[in-house]
Amino acid sequence: MKLYEVDLGSARDVLAVLQGQANKAGQSSTLPFAVIMKLIRPYGLGISTPDGLIALKNAVDPAGDVIDTIDDNGNVTLKTSVQNPKQQEPAPSGSPELNAMASRNAKKLKPDI
Repeated sequence: MKLYEVDLGSARDVLAVLQGQANKAGQSSTLPFAVIMKLIRPYGLGISTPDGLIALKNAVDPAGDVIDTIDDNGNVTLKTSVQNPKQQEPAPSGSPELNAMASRNAKKLKPDI
């Protein structure tokens, strides 16, 4: 086993500990990019960008057991038992009024044939 592989696994272990603490407290956990950089600096992985974090996630946590998402700014959301309140929920399909208006307009639409 290469030392590099051990370091990659150690970075995942640190995040798994934070995930466990968040689950124990019953809360979600989003870590800013700067915090993640401080956490993984001792491992000398050479990561300095959000894309590097995504590559790390794909290498050490491809199934997403620990890391839920990494946003464009490099903020890492851990996969916890409580959903992240900042995470976007699916948009509703439309209000009943909007659906009724769209249906009326669709009936009035005439093809240009």
